[in-house]
Amino acid sequence: MAGRGLAALGDQFLLFAIPLLAYKLTGSASQTGLIFLVEWLPRVIFLPVAGVFADRIHSYILYIGSDIVRSGLALTAFTLMYVIPDGKFLTLCVLAAGMSLGGAQSYVALEATLPRFIPMDQMIRAQSIIQGTEQTSEVAGPVLAALLASALPTTSLLAVIGVVYGLTTLNTLSLRRWLRTESLAGAAAEPTTFRSVITGIGEGVSTLRKLPAILGLVGLTMTVNLMVGIGMATSAATTVGVFRQPDKYYGILSTGAGIVGILTFFVVPKLAKRMNPFAALMTSYSLICLGGIGVGLANTFAEYAVSYAVLLGTVGFFNVIIRTERVRRIPREHFAKTIAIIILLNQLSLPIAGFLVTLLTTSFSPQNIILGSVIGSACAVVLLVPLLAHLRNFHAHPGPAPSHGQDDPLRDRN
Repeated sequence: MAGRGLAALGDQFLLFAIPLLAYKLTGSASQTGLIFLVEWLPRVIFLPVAGVFADRIHSYILYIGSDIVRSGLALTAFTLMYVIPDGKFLTLCVLAAGMSLGGAQSYVALEATLPRFIPMDQMIRAQSIIQGTEQTSEVAGPVLAALLASALPTTSLLAVIGVVYGLTTLNTLSLRRWLRTESLAGAAAEPTTFRSVITGIGEGVSTLRKLPAILGLVGLTMTVNLMVGIGMATSAATTVGVFRQPDKYYGILSTGAGIVGILTFFVVPKLAKRMNPFAALMTSYSLICLGGIGVGLANTFAEYAVSYAVLLGTVGFFNVIIRTERVRRIPREHFAKTIAIIILLNQLSLPIAGFLVTLLTTSFSPQNIILGSVIGSACAVVLLVPLLAHLRNFHAHPGPAPSHGQDDPLRDRN
C-alpha cells in the first residue's frame, strides 16, 4: 500500500505537470483540452484489456511493467524537451497517452491483488487504507508539485515523476518473494492472444450481466460520478464568478475535500461493522447528495466550501463500500476483467458531466446545474432500488483470499 500510495503521488504530479506544460507551450485552452483527451481516452479504451491481463498475469509482473514504462517515459520526455525543443507538444501527447495506459493497468492490477491476499473479514479495513492513501496523495500531490514548480523549471517535474515511478519499481522488487505467491483463480492455460483477450472481455461483460447487485452498484456509481463531475467542473466558475473570490481560494476546495476523505479512513471500518451493505451504501449516497444540495443552495463561499468538501470528501465512504461488495460478489476467475468493465462504465460519467456543463451553462447558473444533477440522480436511484436491494442478501464467493498464507516466505522463520 505504501508503494501504490507513492505511485498515486506520481499520478498527481502528472495531473499537475502535463496541463501546465501544455498551456505554457501553446497558450491555448483548446490545445490543453486536447492533452486532457489524449490523457484519458486511451485509459478508458484500454481498461477491458487491462482487466483480462490482470486475470491472466501475476500482478507482480504488471506492477513492474507499468512502473518501468512510466518511469522510462517520464525521463525520456524530460530529455526530449531539451534535445528536440520544436517537438515539445508532441512529446507531451505521447507521454500522456503512455502514462494513461500504464496507469490503467496498475489500477486494475491493484483491484485484482486485494482479494487474492486479503481475507474477507479484513477487506473493509484494506479498502479504507487504499482510500486513505489515494486521498492523501490528492491533498499532498498538488501542493508538493506546486512547491517543486516554484523552485524548479516546470519541465524538471517530468524528471521528478520518473524518479517517483522508479522508486515504486524498487518497492515492488523488494516485495517479489511475497507477490510471487499470488494464485490466479481459473487462470487460462492457453497463451494470451488477441482472440483470447476479446473472449476475456466478453466473459467480463457476461459476468456483470448476471450480477444484479453489481449492476445496481454500477448505475449508482455513475450517478454519483455525474454529481461529483459536475461539482468539479463548475467549482472554478462558482468560486471566482459567483462568489468573487481570488484564485487561491479555488485550491482550498480540493484541500477541504481531501481532508474529509482522509477522515473516512478512520471512520468507515467502524461504521461498516454496525451497518449492512445496503444501509451503509444509502448512508454514504445520502451524504453525497446532501453535499450537492448544499453546493447548490450556498449563499456564501464558506457555505459553498463546506458543502463541496462533503460532496467530494464523502465519496471515500461510498468507494470503500462498493469496492468491498465487488470483491464479495464477483467470481474470482473473472474478477479483474469484470472490474475493468465496471470502471469503464463508471468513468464514462465524467466526460458526460463535462458535456452537460458546457451545454447548460448558457442557460443556467453553475449552482442550478449541480442541483439538477442531484435531483436527476435521486430519480435514477429510485429505479435502481430493486437491484440494490440484493445487497441485503449476504453473498460471498468461496476462498476470498486464495493466496493468503500460501508459500509465505515468513513461515520458515516462525
